[in-house]
Amino acid sequence: MNEFELLPTGKPHISFSELKDWKDCSWRHKLKHIDKIDLSTVGPLLDFGTAVHAACENFLKTRVMNAQIAFDIITESFNKNAENEKFKDFKLSNLLLEISSILADVPKWMDDTFPNWECVDAEHQLYEKIDNHQHAFKGFVDAVIKCDQISKTGKVKKIYWILDWKTTGWGWTFNKKSDDSVKSQIVLYKEFVSRKLNIPCKEMKCGFILLKRSAKPTKHCELFVVSAGDKTVKKSLLVVNNMLTTVKRKIAMKNRESCTFCDYKNTEWCT
Repeated sequence: MNEFELLPTGKPHISFSELKDWKDCSWRHKLKHIDKIDLSTVGPLLDFGTAVHAACENFLKTRVMNAQIAFDIITESFNKNAENEKFKDFKLSNLLLEISSILADVPKWMDDTFPNWECVDAEHQLYEKIDNHQHAFKGFVDAVIKCDQISKTGKVKKIYWILDWKTTGWGWTFNKKSDDSVKSQIVLYKEFVSRKLNIPCKEMKCGFILLKRSAKPTKHCELFVVSAGDKTVKKSLLVVNNMLTTVKRKIAMKNRESCTFCDYKNTEWCT
């Protein structure tokens, strides 16, 4: 930790979520991460994702799917937020059914998609130095696994996968799958895992596992593979560099194209 310098945020590191805030609107980043004006609120779908993630993490480590882990988390969330208007639009019983259906699909889907998979780590922590800066990239990678890859000639070799669980309604649109800001999360995770574990990038692949709430049984899981070649990695690292440079120079500008769903819209901090 001593090798890293503090940023105006008061932290020596950045995370992908902070990077995304900055890329969406550097003024929003300033309000939230530097001025510490956090207007974000809890919501049932956020806690739904947390619950499913926890059960999937346990499954990776034990190979036993214990849905009760997720049930307990979402039930506690509803009990704690009984008076929250956002929670009143959802029925706990419906979310429990969706969780049960999703998690029932995961074990077989994992076996089919990643032959002979082994868990290297779940919630793998990253705290890696960023090139040309005295700061670190911090993150938690949902899944690092190793599995068989069979070539066209029938040759089998082991390959690593860097994966991130994403709960969603029906899945991701074409536009979201094409969004570099979305894909850069897993690209950066792959790059920093490669550095940390000293695994050549050519022996690694990466992607998102989409867990669809509204899908039919056996159709809840989808692998969205993200290409992370040299150009893509350099592009993502350039965004990291640009962010650190402007934040340290205390430059923050409003992006009016990012106002629609912003918590600060029409507040005293952003009009």
